[in-house]
Amino acid sequence: MSNFSTWAKTSHTVKFAAVGILVLLLLIPTYMIQGLISERQVQSQNVISEISSKWGFDQTIAGPIINVPYKEVVASQNDKGQTVYTNTIGTMHFLPEQLDIKGNVKTELKHRSIYDAVVYSTELKIKGSFNKITIEKLGIAAENVLWEKAYVSFHIPDLRGINKRVVLNWNGDTIEMNPGIDDNDIAISSYNKYNSTNNYDRYAAETVTAPQKNSGNGSSGLSAKVNVKDAAKIDFDMTLDLNGSSSLYFVPIGKETNVTLKSAYKTPSFDGAFITDSNVVNDNGFSANWKVLNLNRNFPQEWTNSAYNISEAAFGVNLLIPVDHYQKSMRSAKYAIMFILLTFLVFLFTEILNGFRIHPVQYLLVGLALIIFYTLLLSISEQLGFTMAYLISSGAIILLISLYSKTIFKENRLMALLAGILIILYGFLFVILRSEDYALLIGSIGLFIVLCVIMYL
Repeated sequence: MSNFSTWAKTSHTVKFAAVGILVLLLLIPTYMIQGLISERQVQSQNVISEISSKWGFDQTIAGPIINVPYKEVVASQNDKGQTVYTNTIGTMHFLPEQLDIKGNVKTELKHRSIYDAVVYSTELKIKGSFNKITIEKLGIAAENVLWEKAYVSFHIPDLRGINKRVVLNWNGDTIEMNPGIDDNDIAISSYNKYNSTNNYDRYAAETVTAPQKNSGNGSSGLSAKVNVKDAAKIDFDMTLDLNGSSSLYFVPIGKETNVTLKSAYKTPSFDGAFITDSNVVNDNGFSANWKVLNLNRNFPQEWTNSAYNISEAAFGVNLLIPVDHYQKSMRSAKYAIMFILLTFLVFLFTEILNGFRIHPVQYLLVGLALIIFYTLLLSISEQLGFTMAYLISSGAIILLISLYSKTIFKENRLMALLAGILIILYGFLFVILRSEDYALLIGSIGLFIVLCVIMYL
């Protein structure tokens, strides 16, 4: 037993095995930290959703669309296998020949506790024209068409965002729009920015799914009865005063759709099914223009019932809050195992090369200090932003571990060496977090250099 005890105390294999077990044990609080980051992120999105629920959710606009009901006979099989014919009402949908939309988006930053949400109000000038409505292509018999029940619809996911009465100028007539749409054929949902892949949330796999905000459906919108039977051409224009939050999207329903947006907001992300024809983003804000033809999308100018999902063609702008400290905190936490392992290796090599005896509890305390860095980073970044939080947190942990190592090593030289290595490690991580486009390249090269040094030692 005496020989075994002596071997266990002096064996490098046993020491490496013990340190390896400690590293595995420290993975438990590391995963707990990642869970805490996810929890705080969900809480942030809940607050943003709460603010949006009072102001208006993200909006996706589709309209105007002419809808003409018609009678149809549907054949089906009953329980006895007999064919049964049922009289039902279907709906024909007709899209405009030309659609032009111009808007000036005014943004505002709403605060709730330590959280921020971007909301906007915009006045959209909408105008365009329809060609003569014809039913021949749809194969509907003329005697089955209910022209007297035709109506025009604007699909808007969150009607709470409408600020003023909506009046439609329709071929010289003034028509006031009413809430609700008679059919559910066209489903328009609010665009969810948390599923997009833009510059600020390209690491979607590392974040939790945001709460659903507004699902929207075909009946959410405005409509009004119109006379379209004998019109050779229909011109329309209207002004839509609308509130929303986070994003503003449009469905290109015109045979030619032109959308122009301007805003003083400085950090937009243009996203969706179509890129901008032109855009300018500077310190004065942004301006953007889209031009989409019917040939660019996957649905025609007319169809019956719910044959197409037109919301897949939506495009527009996300109004982003640039610094997402939760994502960066989550990404940094994924490097925790590397920090713990490399710091422990420094202690191990110092112990082996200089003949020190370091107790496992001392390794554990150093590991816990490395873990606490992430809680400091998360909590401080919510108050001061990510960069300042990173400097404060890393500086505090480097100072703590360096001073503690002095009581272990008893030498200023070794303490300074450890402090220098920690500074390099935290600096290396900060560069990775800031260089999103080259994170993988920088990380791979850095780890290769570290492995080379370890193998050399």
